[in-house]
Amino acid sequence: MLALALAALVLMLQDFSTSSYLYLAFYAVPANSAISVFPHEPVVIWYGSQGSIWWTAVAASAGTLIAGFLDHSVFVPVMNLKGLTGYKEKAWYQKAAGVFLKYPFAVIVVTGFTPIPFFPFKFLSFSLHYPLWKYLSALLIGRFPRYVLLAWIGYVIHIPGWLLIAIFGGAILGYAIKAGPEIVRYLRTSRAPRDGTPP
Repeated sequence: MLALALAALVLMLQDFSTSSYLYLAFYAVPANSAISVFPHEPVVIWYGSQGSIWWTAVAASAGTLIAGFLDHSVFVPVMNLKGLTGYKEKAWYQKAAGVFLKYPFAVIVVTGFTPIPFFPFKFLSFSLHYPLWKYLSALLIGRFPRYVLLAWIGYVIHIPGWLLIAIFGGAILGYAIKAGPEIVRYLRTSRAPRDGTPP
């Protein structure tokens, strides 16, 4: 996913052409995967300022559906492995799952469209075996108008490229700052002696 995103970014920085929509579709796959660190918003806004709003939304939606299919195919079985389902006994999970199951389709649509963090609801749908076709349908209904709106913002406002690059870089930096301490903690724990001696 990392290689695909970086390759698509390099291709997108070339002169804008009809092939650019294909690059956007490729970029949208890692940008919309369940564990992505690549933001899609500044890229879609930039595409809206350079080309067609509708083709931008179509290309981004195509990549999003591929990402949704891959996520569902991987995370539904992984999150329901016998050794990994202990989280389902937690009170917070049961409460969240109970609320989600009342209106699962609507929750995915609304969180897919709005700025509400989407990934917790992705993982809820995966852990609860939410059907693939319903998940992808809700994903498309939520994401397509979001992409149209973002592309329209780019078309109307013409945000400078340097500002979009700064937003993109800021988002990556934010993920790095947030994940850095966790990575260091994991590395320290993994290097600890196995005889019970504290690290």
